[in-house]
Amino acid sequence: MVTLADCERTQHAWFRAQAAATGGRAFGTHRMDWVWLPETREMLCLFPTEITEAGLLPALAEAERRGAAVVGVWLNAAVKPGELERRRFGRGWQPWWMTVPLDPERQAAGGDAPDGRVRLDAPAEGVCALDPPQAWRATAHVGDEWAGQSYVFVPPEQGGKHLAGIFDMYVAPEHRRTGLGTALLDRLSQAAADAGAEHLLLNATPEGLELYRNRGFQLIGKGRTWWYHLPA
Repeated sequence: MVTLADCERTQHAWFRAQAAATGGRAFGTHRMDWVWLPETREMLCLFPTEITEAGLLPALAEAERRGAAVVGVWLNAAVKPGELERRRFGRGWQPWWMTVPLDPERQAAGGDAPDGRVRLDAPAEGVCALDPPQAWRATAHVGDEWAGQSYVFVPPEQGGKHLAGIFDMYVAPEHRRTGLGTALLDRLSQAAADAGAEHLLLNATPEGLELYRNRGFQLIGKGRTWWYHLPA
């Protein structure tokens, strides 16, 4: 069974992997864990059990020093956001946590015929080039035109769990409702199964619910995000 805590740990591990691949940094302040992502200029706090002034202020100072564009805090429903409100953070989008078990028989048989518009990137780069291998990117093309992409991430250290996360799913607007989202999911599901994963998880927005539900994903809970935009 995949829990909300599993989803949160996998999301946190994904951001740490991105930081490791892009010259970022993971660090802690008082009861708060942070990741600095230089490519997107984001300073992110992942699922603190408590938000304190002693944890928040040093990270805000570090964000300003590094030239961050935004500071984000991901929360579960149990944590009170009062300190964020006092610091003028604004409530953001909700991650809708969804999971699905991988069907080993279907994956072993190759599932449906592969969609030729989607392939795994090679050679690997960025987060996909980490050692040991833990992330793979699938890219969609229609003819010679780039049409979308997504990642699958299998955390290298997760105890007895065998989980994989789907991240950064995007299909260009002019190519939506043409099966590309499904094709990306199918290709990444196969990559996850090949890496030993038994369940997939992801954070969805309401716009993606239909796609994921059609592929068997079930909603298991919702989170919250809060954001503070630094002056340009």
